[in-house]
Amino acid sequence: MTDSVATDLAARAEAFRARAEQFRREEADEWARVIERSGEIPAALWQRIRELGLHRLTLPAWSGGEGLPLALYFPVLEEVARCHGAIRMVVHVSNSLWRTLSHARPDQQQEWLPRLARGEALLAFALTEPDNGTGVDLQTKAEYRGGRFLLQGRKHLITFADCADAIVVIAKTDAAAGRQGLTAFLVPRGQPGMEITPMPEMMGDRGCSHAVLTFRDCELAEDHVIGGVGQGFDVAVRGFLDQSRACIAQSGVGLAQAALDAAIAHVRKRVTFGKPLASRQAVQMKLAEMAVAIQAGRLLCLDAARKFDAGQSIAVEAAMAKAYAIRMVGQVTDAALSLHGGIGYMEGSPVERLYRDARSLWFEEGTLEMQQMTIAEALLAQARQAERQGRAARTESAGSGGDVGAGSGL
Repeated sequence: MTDSVATDLAARAEAFRARAEQFRREEADEWARVIERSGEIPAALWQRIRELGLHRLTLPAWSGGEGLPLALYFPVLEEVARCHGAIRMVVHVSNSLWRTLSHARPDQQQEWLPRLARGEALLAFALTEPDNGTGVDLQTKAEYRGGRFLLQGRKHLITFADCADAIVVIAKTDAAAGRQGLTAFLVPRGQPGMEITPMPEMMGDRGCSHAVLTFRDCELAEDHVIGGVGQGFDVAVRGFLDQSRACIAQSGVGLAQAALDAAIAHVRKRVTFGKPLASRQAVQMKLAEMAVAIQAGRLLCLDAARKFDAGQSIAVEAAMAKAYAIRMVGQVTDAALSLHGGIGYMEGSPVERLYRDARSLWFEEGTLEMQQMTIAEALLAQARQAERQGRAARTESAGSGGDVGAGSGL
């Protein structure tokens, strides 16, 4: 990338960040009230997000997107994450799920990415199952029979499944092949054999719909496969989940910043014993701790984003960022609620919704424990590799004669 291209990208990213900030300050609160009252994301809000161009920030330029790298997208996402959780979810899904198609055939990309960039289509992603984990123990199966696949099984907690134009479904095509036995399918809306059942409303992120998907002899042609048979793990994890986890961590940073801002505003005007709460050292220390925790999360996210933009694997960095951020956002929203006192616990208070929305981040793209397992497995794998390399070096040294002094005449 030339310096002029990089400068142009940075300028456009800053323009979108400023646009998102203006939306947050001038419009987001009213949209939040509408969502909380109705329990739905109004069609007008979907349209408004498209008018602002916030749905196509990371999509490739050739498709009509802005082509922002992750490191430039994150400041925009942070602004959006300070809004209602449903607004954040719309922007996040729009700017992340298209990446599952980065492994798709050129004709699939040509069909779907321009539609996504124009705001004419929406994708959903179906990995999680009600009775299984999200790895090689998936029980949704796709049996190849007579030149077609028959999909059988169930998925649940699938965000926006009821309004998506197509759903990326991860299914098992070879039970004995481990990760290589998973395949990704692009299942169009209304496909015979796929049933969509709405799930109850969540505690937070109100307005975001979730559904159970049931597949009974759902027949799919070979051209519904994304990336080839057996490449479902790469489509799901490398294509989508790694960067999505970093995005969720960045969302936690934005939400936590909103909670800190609300807490600062409250303690400056709340007076007890003739003094504002902000004048009390204990309150000041809590605010400082919140700010440090948020900035640490922000930097973890930036590290993951820069490595992703450089083409590096970020499985560990994304897991670290998410593991830290979801704990941090819980602690910060706890502290913000504590500083508000009983008034903060009332419905409609500045922090009540933030407290609820923060908890949804704990479960998107894997729990804290799943992130910790990813990190631990990488650490142990590195230790084993270092041990093998050490043994190999010692063996090579011994085989070359060992005593350097004898051969050198010293």
